[in-house]
Amino acid sequence: MSDAGASTGRAPAPDAAPGGLPHHVHCVGVNGGGLLPLACLLAARGHRVTGSDATPLKPELARRGVTSEPGAAARAGLLVRSAAVPLDDPDVRAARDAGVPVLKYSEALGRLMRDRRGLAVGGTHGKTTVTAMLAHLLSAAGRDPSWIVGGRPVGFAPFAAGASDLVCVEACEYDRSFLNLDYEVAIVTGIAPDHLDCFGDAAGVEDAFRRFAAGVRPGGTLVLGPDVPAGWAPPPGPAVLRVDDELPLVALDDTPDGFRGVLGPATGERPFALPVLGRHNVDHLRTAIAASVAAGASLDALVAAAAGFRGVERRLEDLGERAFAGRDGAGRGVRLVDDFAHHPDALRAAAAALRARHPGRRLVAVFQPHQVSRTEDFLEAFAAALEGFDLVALCDIFVARDTHPERAPVVRDTLAARSRADVRTVGPAPLADDAVAGLSRPGDVCVVMGAGDIDGLARRLAGRAAGP
Repeated sequence: MSDAGASTGRAPAPDAAPGGLPHHVHCVGVNGGGLLPLACLLAARGHRVTGSDATPLKPELARRGVTSEPGAAARAGLLVRSAAVPLDDPDVRAARDAGVPVLKYSEALGRLMRDRRGLAVGGTHGKTTVTAMLAHLLSAAGRDPSWIVGGRPVGFAPFAAGASDLVCVEACEYDRSFLNLDYEVAIVTGIAPDHLDCFGDAAGVEDAFRRFAAGVRPGGTLVLGPDVPAGWAPPPGPAVLRVDDELPLVALDDTPDGFRGVLGPATGERPFALPVLGRHNVDHLRTAIAASVAAGASLDALVAAAAGFRGVERRLEDLGERAFAGRDGAGRGVRLVDDFAHHPDALRAAAAALRARHPGRRLVAVFQPHQVSRTEDFLEAFAAALEGFDLVALCDIFVARDTHPERAPVVRDTLAARSRADVRTVGPAPLADDAVAGLSRPGDVCVVMGAGDIDGLARRLAGRAAGP
């Protein structure tokens, strides 16, 4: 990064403002997937960072120098709040009463990006994986970027304060947060209806992404992934790079160790290897490589680095074969896979990936719908997507930002009835361990999917089972 504190390890003076932010930053909701890496990155860059949350601060924050101090919100130079933190939160009120500026997470992140060359990854699906790929590829290519990833990459941290002027960030579309960012390269992985409680309809989603694309700095680049609809017209201004045109896929094989294929850019074919599950991740890789080339990295170095990318936790994360208690000794154990899928498209992608990798095995889905409103908006699509599995253990809906949470049981039961899949309701996800173990049998592939408090179920199942 450009400031001396990041490149030398020296902390700036108390009145310094690296990255356009005050020295003392207080983060509310600091345990969250966005704020935690931002807080750690700021601490690594020499800021004094304090934080608060509804639960005790995670140990990783303490290791990075982030502390919890009574009254810190009113003494900070800036308070940054998660979008999930309301304006009547006690720390937010204390900061405002003391005249401390208050920013949302995305607003603070945008300010941090102002003096850097930003790569912002937007899209209905794949943002986390593509951002993690950018961090891995650009690092392997010697570009030493900073990054903030909204998940946990396998093998490296979800944030880094690199020495170069490149910074890679995940750009969330919900609440139009990505419009607060500052970037030279905008990546759109794909556009599909989602978050209709925010956007209203598909046209509202497309309009938001058009505004995101229009936000590219003068002279910058807009990278369009393979899942961007052909009829979606980008705004005038930025140079447009379409991945299917720039990095066509010439050949691809799905092997037990991952994908092996050949890219066919105009400069000549390049073989590559990618050791992760899911054909869609090959498109994510092509998108990340194209964006990295737009940022000035070597194509050959990027393609070679793909073989070292190990994925992201809870993105079709393979936890291995497990033999559950009560197995009669016949056949194989259960293959456990952990996934963040909570949109019909993502459920279909998970089913396709696992069918291709494990042909002939019974495919069991443990699914927790996320939000009553989203489940209702996409009820028929969810019902159809569940039919890609042989057996579905359907958990209670995770209620979040819902105006009618009391409808959750009815909507869950309606989803179960509408699907032609073999659906068994199993109650709340945190209490579903025994039910899922009881439904599994030797030889199954069991994928745990959802974005709510189902997080941890797959690892609990793995922990209670004896490995091979």
